[in-house]
Amino acid sequence: MKIVFAFLTGAAVAALWSRAWFARQFRTLVDWVARSRPAEGMPERPGALGAQPGALADQIEAAAARIERHYEARVAELDHERSKIDAIIESVEDGLIVLDGTRRIVHINEVAAAILVLDAGPGMVLDSLAAENPHVARLLTALADQQGDANAPAEFKVFLRGRDHTYISRQLRWTGSSAEPLGAILLLQDVTFIRDQERQRTNLIATLSHELKTPLTSLSIGAELMAESARGEVTERQRELLETIRNDIDRLTAIAGNLLDASRTSFARIGVERRPILLDRVIGEVCRPLELQAAEKNITLVVRSCGRPIPIFGDPIKLPWVITNLVGNSLRYTPAGGRITIKLEREGAIARTIVTDTGHGIAPELMPRIFEPYAQFSETGFAMGSAGLGLYIAKEIVEAHNGRIFAQSDRGHGTMFTIEIPLREDALGPDSDR
Repeated sequence: MKIVFAFLTGAAVAALWSRAWFARQFRTLVDWVARSRPAEGMPERPGALGAQPGALADQIEAAAARIERHYEARVAELDHERSKIDAIIESVEDGLIVLDGTRRIVHINEVAAAILVLDAGPGMVLDSLAAENPHVARLLTALADQQGDANAPAEFKVFLRGRDHTYISRQLRWTGSSAEPLGAILLLQDVTFIRDQERQRTNLIATLSHELKTPLTSLSIGAELMAESARGEVTERQRELLETIRNDIDRLTAIAGNLLDASRTSFARIGVERRPILLDRVIGEVCRPLELQAAEKNITLVVRSCGRPIPIFGDPIKLPWVITNLVGNSLRYTPAGGRITIKLEREGAIARTIVTDTGHGIAPELMPRIFEPYAQFSETGFAMGSAGLGLYIAKEIVEAHNGRIFAQSDRGHGTMFTIEIPLREDALGPDSDR
């Protein structure tokens, strides 16, 4: 209501300006009467109302002076109120835009101008700015998607200060003293922190369920192999135990799948532990079991070290998971007789890990989407990943190390993933994993 009052005072000021015009006209009358006074020494003649012209002029002049003083006092009072309300509006943490009936901007505070990256001031039509301003376009699109409910909040995202921010826009009616429609007031509320908290919760659920699926699959295969190899050679008690193990594995797998389905939404950053480690040693250790898996599929797995230690600040659990995921994808999409190479490099202040395979490669139209959550693609004769989260989580982990990951692929000639993480020569002390 204070916002509406702030703009209704404009009408009051306009009315006072009309009074000022009347006062000016009144002053003109006073001056005319004064000029009509008889010259010095000439007798004054009574006017039509019986008053002497000089006395009438003095009365009119005094009345005009009182009107002007009253007008100036009222203008000063309204200016004070308006400046106070403007200060309140500008101090509001949310963005605020006031539009008239033709969608022209009547007022926009600094917060709204920063959100929409808008230099336009009052008088510009908001809808006409959408063609050249993507932030305004996103706002208008969100408002248009309210499906006829103008009072419903509309959510939209814009890229500001190096990251996505989420805002909720609420459109309020601006009415006059007689409830006549004057326009609309748009409030832009920042809900980025709330959405981040929601994404962190769903990210935790999705990450846990995704990481559970791989060991559960291995346990399921192991239980099946044990049951087949021990067929006819186990007691009834042992058979019951094996059946219990298989049932528990199936139950946990179903739970993990349900959790993953419940978490299909946007994600926040994954936290990592930072401690001094040798990247070359970590990769060497994680590749030993992967070499056995590659040998079973008749695929050659080679690790090429640069011959020097590669010290970094990193997470000794999550970084190996990234390598395991990349090599696991290569094993899935590389045919028998193929080759997977893990190459370690040092270049300046960068530690680089390159995973290359001789698989079927990735189609060019899919390359821009491979790091998106739930992005999946299949190749003829090869199975898709479990949920399409592996590369997304790998990217989150690498970026949480202040690094980057990117891919190159030629259809039919394999794929190459490159991970770059800052080197930290000073990270290794006497207690480090040297």
